[in-house]
Amino acid sequence: MKTTLAVAAREIVERRLVLLGTLLVGLLPLTLPFLPGLGGAGARDVRFVAAFYLALTIAVAFPIAFGATILVSEITQKRIAFYFSRPLPPVSIWAGKLLGALFISVSGACLAAIPTILVDGKRAFAAFDTSGPATVYFVLTTLLLLAGAHTFSSMVRLRSAWIVLDFLLAALFAALIALSLRSLFLAGFWNLYEMKHSPEWLAWWLAAPLITALLAASYMQVADGRTDARRSHGALSVTLWGLTALLALPLGGLALWVNAATPKDLVHVDGIQAAPHGTWVGVAGAVRSRGSAEASFIFDAMSGRFVKCPFSWDGTVAFSADGTRAAWGEPRFGFFEMKDNRLDLFVADLSAGRPVATGLEPAGWATLALSPSGRRLASFDGKTLAAFDVSDAGNPKQIAVFRIARDLRYTFVDEDTIRAFPRFFNTQVKGLDLARLDITEFSLSSKKSLVTGRFEPGTLPFLRLSADARFLVGTRRTKDDPSAPQILTLHDGRTGAHLMTLSEDLEAPRVRFLSGGRMAVAGVADGKGILKIFLEGERSPARSIELGPAAGAILGGEVSPGRVAVALTPFRSNDERSRSAWKIVFVDTGTGAVSAGPDGLVPADRFSSWFSPVLQPAEAGLPSSCLFLDAERRLVRIDPATGAQTVLLGRSK
Repeated sequence: MKTTLAVAAREIVERRLVLLGTLLVGLLPLTLPFLPGLGGAGARDVRFVAAFYLALTIAVAFPIAFGATILVSEITQKRIAFYFSRPLPPVSIWAGKLLGALFISVSGACLAAIPTILVDGKRAFAAFDTSGPATVYFVLTTLLLLAGAHTFSSMVRLRSAWIVLDFLLAALFAALIALSLRSLFLAGFWNLYEMKHSPEWLAWWLAAPLITALLAASYMQVADGRTDARRSHGALSVTLWGLTALLALPLGGLALWVNAATPKDLVHVDGIQAAPHGTWVGVAGAVRSRGSAEASFIFDAMSGRFVKCPFSWDGTVAFSADGTRAAWGEPRFGFFEMKDNRLDLFVADLSAGRPVATGLEPAGWATLALSPSGRRLASFDGKTLAAFDVSDAGNPKQIAVFRIARDLRYTFVDEDTIRAFPRFFNTQVKGLDLARLDITEFSLSSKKSLVTGRFEPGTLPFLRLSADARFLVGTRRTKDDPSAPQILTLHDGRTGAHLMTLSEDLEAPRVRFLSGGRMAVAGVADGKGILKIFLEGERSPARSIELGPAAGAILGGEVSPGRVAVALTPFRSNDERSRSAWKIVFVDTGTGAVSAGPDGLVPADRFSSWFSPVLQPAEAGLPSSCLFLDAERRLVRIDPATGAQTVLLGRSK
C-alpha cells in the first residue's frame, strides 16, 4: 500500500501546476457580475451555470487526457523502466498511476467549483449535487473515462498488429451486447416503468462489468507487458476481449432464451382479446423463470398454435370479423429507446400462423382495424384515416386517405365502408366543435365521407358498436362516483338516434347481445348482482334476475344457447384478494334459473372494451365465451356441458 501511495504522490506532485490552474480558472465565474447588464440574482444564476459547466468540462476532459497519457506515454517512451528498476510490484505501479490520475481529475473538477461555492455559500453548494449516489456516479464516471481513454490510446499509440483484431472484436462485441440489450428491453426483461430501481441504477449495473474489464486489462498490460510495447498491447487485448466474451456471450444467450418463450411459458395471463369468430385470442403475461420478462401472443385456444407479438402491443392488434386474420403494430425501437415513434405493421393469416411485414409505418399511437374478411386494413393516427388492400400483405396498396382532425373510434361495417363514431371526452367545454360528435361513414370506393348522425353536447356516452353494426351501446355516468348507478343506452348504429334506455339503476352495467335478438345487461344494485334480459323489439326487460350478494359483476358470454355466465365479487377493488373471491353463476335466460359455477373464475375478456370498439357477436357457444381466468390468473376453459376445467395457459404457484 505504501508503494502504491508513493507512486500516486509522485504523479500528483509532477502535475501540481494543473491543480493550481483549475483553481485559478475557477475564479473566472466570479468576474461575471462585473460584465455590463448583469447584476443581482441574474448574475448569481449565470455564475452558477458557468461554474457548473466549467467543472463539468474539467470532469470530462481531465480523465480522458490523463487516461490517454499517464501509462501509455510511459510505455511508448520506455520511461516505465524507471519504476521496474525499483523494488516495486507491478500492481503498485499500475494502481499508483491510476490513483494519481483519478485524484487529479476529481480534484480538478472540485477546485474549479470551490471559488463559487465559497462566495455564494449554501445556495451554491446546493446547486452542486453532493449526495451519496451523485458522488458515487461522479467517481465511477471518471474511472470509466480514465480506463476507456487508456485502452483506446493503447490500441492506437502502441503501433501493434493487435489493433486490427481490437477494432474487429470491438465492433463484434458492441453489436452483440447492444442487440442483446435491445432484445431484452423489447421483451420486457427490464421494465423501467415498474422496476424498483431507477434507470440510472440499471445503467451503472450494466456498466460495472465494462469498468472491471477495462481495469483488469490495463493491469495485465503493466504486469505482463512491462517495458515491451507489443507484448503489453497483446496482454491488454487478450484480457479485455476474454473478459468481454464472458459478458457478451451469456448476455446473448439470455436474450435468445427470453425471446424463445412460448405461451406455455406464461406464469399468468393478464387478460385476453378474443377474435369475433374462431378460436384465436390475444394473450399477454409474465414469462416463467425469465426475470421480469413479459410476452404477448396470438394464441389458438383449441390447437395451441401461436404467433408471437411484441411485448408492448398496447391494444394495436386487430382481428377480422371472420377470425381468419390479425394485424398489429410493432414499435420501431433503436438500441435503447423508441425510434421516431413509428410502428411497423404486420398482418398474419391465422390459418398459416405466419406474420408478414407490410412495410407500412404509421405513427406509434395509431389504431388499426381489419375488414370482415381481413383483406383490407385501416389505420388512424389522430389526423389521417388511411385504408389499404392487404390481400397480399407483403405488398399493400393504398385505397383511400381521409383527413380527420378529431378523436374517434372506428371499424369496418363491410368491405367497402368504415364507420367512425365519437370517442368519449368532456363535451362540456366551451367552444366545442360539434363535428367531434359526428357519426361518419367513409366509402372506400367513392373516397367520400358522409355524416350519418350526431350526438348532443353534454350527453355523449362511452360507445361501442354491435358486431352487426345495427346498434351503438353507450355508458354514461350521472356523477363522478364509480359506485354510483350509470345510464346504459341503446342507439341506432348509423344515426346515433336514441332507441331505449337499458339501465339507470345499476353500477358499472355491462351488455351482451345474445342469439335470437336478445340482450343481457348485468350490474350491481343495492349490494346484489342483477341480470336483465331483453327480448328482441322489447323496450323493457322481460326478466330481472337477482344473482346474490355482490359489490361487482362481470357479464360473460353465452356459453351455450340460452345460458349466460356472470362473475360476482364481494369487493370493489381489483387485487389478489378480490381475484380469489370471484364466483361464477350460470343463468338460464329462458327460465331465470341460476346455478352455481366454479369459484375463483372471471371472464377472461373482461377488459375487451379497452382493445376493441366492437362488441362480441351475438353467437351462442363462441369458444371465447368459455374462457376464464382463475385466482392465479391462469387461462382456463370450461366445458359448459360438464363444468370440467382445462388449464390452457399459466402455472400454479
